[in-house]
Amino acid sequence: MNQRKKQPRQTRLALVEAAGAEFARHGYAGTSLGAIVARSALTKGALFHHFPDKQTLAAAWIDESLAATLAARWITPLAELASLDALRALYRAQCLELQPGDDTSALVALTAETAAADPVLGAALERIFAGWRTAVAGLLERGKFAGWIHRSIQPAGEAAMLVAAIAGFSVTTRGQSDDAIRRTCATALEGYLETLRAP
Repeated sequence: MNQRKKQPRQTRLALVEAAGAEFARHGYAGTSLGAIVARSALTKGALFHHFPDKQTLAAAWIDESLAATLAARWITPLAELASLDALRALYRAQCLELQPGDDTSALVALTAETAAADPVLGAALERIFAGWRTAVAGLLERGKFAGWIHRSIQPAGEAAMLVAAIAGFSVTTRGQSDDAIRRTCATALEGYLETLRAP
């Protein structure tokens, strides 16, 4: 009896995970429902039982899976930071780990592909970016208060720039297998962060 109650959740999760893998690899337009069904090893009937269409499935993946993965990578670690040096080290490490097809790359690619054309997916993707910008701005505000971020800095503006820079770096690394571009981006980001330091 308990097994039967858990099965719909497991089926739904399998579909969301399969959809995410396909969207990350092939983009939204390049992903068919058939490919998602094949990857999940389920049936189209199971898919349509949980999701009426590809848009609803994509929105579920963005809200339930992609948002959590990106928060774990880019937002949650900020809560522990207490110095500009720690922020520089974190962002350097994260930039060096950017890979084609990873969740950061998938977020940026999906935003470029769908945000303007699809208000539902655009809103779901913007919620991720807004949460990310808010977290960075909060850290910079705390840094100003603690004295390690320059008091003239406008946290919201700097946060928008930092998130946009990282998004741009993920696009740059999407087509590059050479680690040199990651090192270049990481070094440039460190240099920019240094301009935020309090005297």
